[in-house]
Amino acid sequence: MPAGAPPLDATPDQVVVATGHVAAVTAALEAIGAPAGRTEDAPELGLTLVDLERVQVDALGGLDAVLQALYARFDEQYGWVPTIGKNRVLERVIAHHKVGGGDEGDPVVVAASTWPSGAVGAGVRVAVGDTGIVPAPVLAGRFLAGEGSLLATAPEDLDAAAGHATFVAGLVLREAPGADLRVHRVLGDDGTADSWTVAREIVRLGRTGVDVLNLSLGCFTDDGRPPLVLATAVDRLPPHVLVVAAAGNHAEQFPKRPMWPAALDDVVAVGAVDSDGQSAPFSPDPALNPWVDVLAPGVDLLSTYLSGAVRTSGGEAEFDGFARWSGTSFAAALVTGRIAAAVGEHESPADAYRRLVAGAPTRAGVAWLG
Repeated sequence: MPAGAPPLDATPDQVVVATGHVAAVTAALEAIGAPAGRTEDAPELGLTLVDLERVQVDALGGLDAVLQALYARFDEQYGWVPTIGKNRVLERVIAHHKVGGGDEGDPVVVAASTWPSGAVGAGVRVAVGDTGIVPAPVLAGRFLAGEGSLLATAPEDLDAAAGHATFVAGLVLREAPGADLRVHRVLGDDGTADSWTVAREIVRLGRTGVDVLNLSLGCFTDDGRPPLVLATAVDRLPPHVLVVAAAGNHAEQFPKRPMWPAALDDVVAVGAVDSDGQSAPFSPDPALNPWVDVLAPGVDLLSTYLSGAVRTSGGEAEFDGFARWSGTSFAAALVTGRIAAAVGEHESPADAYRRLVAGAPTRAGVAWLG
């Protein structure tokens, strides 16, 4: 969702349909009293987004009721149901529940610092799908930003979530300063987007020749099943692309709830520990969430950030290009950087990751990259 887009709760109810079955689904929607409006095809996903009028959806009992009516109609007529799902809202990157990212609390002001340089990670192409990024002085010349991915707004007009990609990028480059890093906006300045927007950008980004794709973002579903469009996007990536994603910061509220895309089988799901290797209270416990693959530091980490006055939940704070922040977003960024740093000659990122975790100590039964 680009900066300046309307609030997500102002968008119409939407469903996602396999493109080849749009005509059948729109006919069924008409029959149950929820006629389709605007449609938008995504050839890269093989899916089509269909707008529905919220008033009519509400009259039928809500979007879940509409979907259930569709399923029942197709099952009765054909004994078969086409691919249909919701366009979901991602977690706000600085909160617990939408697609957005995985941060815990506000960033904390720290003094300006220096940042590592060198050739570690050279030749490894890393992509970060996130918010826009600011060209922090210590990162100048060390990353490429996709179209519309540089933050042009003055910090005083932004809230803390807008610095998310800048923080993530700094952590990746701390571990692998020589990596070929590309940052691409998939979230708005408020750290949110819908799954349709993010899924399309994931596929586009993954097809630019990258080796590792960092997604410090995610969303929940009501039934704990993977959201259609995010699962499709990951499935459509080139097979050599290794996806690393944040496990989420929701453990204190929802101890056993998968975060997507982290919980997908083909994604490395990263949880957070503190500097002593103790599990962060906000991070999903691998003993209760076996989809968590690896743990890494994610508490009170130092990285690059915005400069100037930034809105936080406690008011306004003046930053000088660096901050300390916590969250599985940042644990994921560290793992992404460490994978890039570990890739050897003629070795794939997936092989490097397997080698890293094979030699790592464990916490709660999973590898700990402390």
